[in-house]
Amino acid sequence: MPEISITTSMYKTEAHLPKWINHVLTFAQEAKEIGLNFEINAVANDPSETELSLLEALKPYHWFHLHKVAREPIYASWNRGAQVANAPVCTSWNVDDIRNARAMKAGLSLIAAQGDSAEHGIVVYFPFIYKRYINIFNTDILIKRITVNPPTFEKKEFIESMHIGPFFLFTKKAHQRIGGFDEKYTIVGDYEWQARAASQDVLFIKSDVVSGIFTN
Repeated sequence: MPEISITTSMYKTEAHLPKWINHVLTFAQEAKEIGLNFEINAVANDPSETELSLLEALKPYHWFHLHKVAREPIYASWNRGAQVANAPVCTSWNVDDIRNARAMKAGLSLIAAQGDSAEHGIVVYFPFIYKRYINIFNTDILIKRITVNPPTFEKKEFIESMHIGPFFLFTKKAHQRIGGFDEKYTIVGDYEWQARAASQDVLFIKSDVVSGIFTN
């Protein structure tokens, strides 16, 4: 049984999939080395033949599960991933980002250390690297690179502002307690979910391990 379930929502991702697949295979090798048992639920929205062909590279792996669906909001796909997850902890992975397996393992250790004391569920959040590119003549040019180090949890602040970043982990217990991500949103559903979690006394834990690279 996996320790963590990763949801990847896909829509018109042909340009990103080759790099993402390579990142996933590197992640899987690192996970094997550190004993991280994971699964990936790839939710493919109206997948093209090109996308399906590229994803064939991951089909031999027992940890990869492909779910072909009609077009739906990203937060609907995240909810779908949480519902089908075979693990007690969930997270997401966008196809243009890079995830750190060691950070994920560290986050799971923080959750395990709580035992049954967090009755309302747990969210673990991390520092992450933010990269912004502009595209000039079909060439991506890096114009900004910073490490985002979020603050220690404070209830009022987490209700009013987004701080958990793109790579947070959450227990299914937290998802069940406060409800799923609001599917009417297109870009701020994760913040709205964070605010609900903070207001309902879900336990927030900050890790000091850089969790990955977020690309804009």
